[in-house]
Amino acid sequence: MKKLLNWLTRNRQVDPLAEWERRGRPVPPPHVVKQRVLRGYAERYHLKIFVETGTYRGDMVEAMKHLFHRIYSIELSDTLFAAARRRFRRDSHIELLHGDSSQELGRIMERVDQPVLFWLDGHYSAGDTARGEKDTPICDELAEIFRAPDLGHVIIIDDARCFGSDPAYPTLPALREYVWSRRPHAGIVVEDDSIRITPPER
Repeated sequence: MKKLLNWLTRNRQVDPLAEWERRGRPVPPPHVVKQRVLRGYAERYHLKIFVETGTYRGDMVEAMKHLFHRIYSIELSDTLFAAARRRFRRDSHIELLHGDSSQELGRIMERVDQPVLFWLDGHYSAGDTARGEKDTPICDELAEIFRAPDLGHVIIIDDARCFGSDPAYPTLPALREYVWSRRPHAGIVVEDDSIRITPPER
């Protein structure tokens, strides 16, 4: 019995959310925390369209695919895009786009006619991620979103810790100034390593 208990202790599955909380919520948070954030905003603002930059292996699309009526995800890497197409080939409400997110976002914005939940995570992070002309296209991505009519979109930007610490990113004050220059009444909150930009409360 003692051997069995020792084996169970060694091999028990650790709850990533509970472990993250136990460790004091360090950044970056586990993927399940990011999923929870997106679900919360989708429900709060009744959003039915999800747009992601940086498909990577498709884990966020997989987590969101039963929550939204329509999903768009953009991937620059040839290899990762091909793998994602295979993974979601049977999901007709998921559209994968291959190319630079700042360009593909503009095309998506021409097609949407209701508020969108944006998950902006299309940056280069070494490994097998693709590198475009810039390490992060975040400024260009926001420009494309703000160029379109304001339908009350919600924008969540991953990796808030990079803003002001990585020279490829603007500082958080500069980002706030830019957002408010385009959406003067937007709410901006930084929490758990993500920047959350929301429409004004009505």
